[in-house]
Amino acid sequence: MTVGTGLYKLVYKLLLEKRTVRINNPALSRHKQMRSLYITVSHPILKHTPNALTFLRLILIIPFLAYLYQRSYVNAFYIFLLAGVTDGIDGWLARHFNWQSLLGSFIDPLADKLLVASSFISLALIGRLPWWLVILVFLRDLTISIGVLAWFWLIQRKIDFEPTRLSKINTTLQLALVTLCLFELAYFEFSNYLVSSLIILTAATTTATYIYYVWSWGRKACEISHLPQ
Repeated sequence: MTVGTGLYKLVYKLLLEKRTVRINNPALSRHKQMRSLYITVSHPILKHTPNALTFLRLILIIPFLAYLYQRSYVNAFYIFLLAGVTDGIDGWLARHFNWQSLLGSFIDPLADKLLVASSFISLALIGRLPWWLVILVFLRDLTISIGVLAWFWLIQRKIDFEPTRLSKINTTLQLALVTLCLFELAYFEFSNYLVSSLIILTAATTTATYIYYVWSWGRKACEISHLPQ
């Protein structure tokens, strides 16, 4: 065993509580040895990484809005990109290492909604987005949030909430629209048709998911309320 391999294994022994190793065949190259190393991450501190990134995303909303207010659009653009990166990383970590938590299930969508809502309102105030779109997105998110809380407290203390594919597309379109508007403010404008198309697509998917969630969760509530106690 080389010194490098020994140090590598020592670091993982110190950081991780559990590990499963299938290695130590001298005939294998170092690359193949690394591919055959399987590790289950379970350190209690590391498990809080997704929630820490989510709280970071919440904190980033403050400088993001401050830069927009100061018309420092380049800084606002990169702060928004950083917030989006933290969103992707914390979701991947939670799924890949099974670091989901009850706290994370609430604060992660809350951080996303606050980031999008603050972005939409700010961009509407400076004339980059229409107010009718802001109101539509706000009503949808408010209805879903109230519905989830009502479900949790009045019907079931368990929420099996899986975003639909259309809902994920809607979120992607919202983020793309904000990113495009911020980029145009920071650097240069694209064709007006591109922004207009994104606005129409965002409005359409927002309306469709709004109707679907109200119908779907209303139907589930009726089914559960008619079950024998």
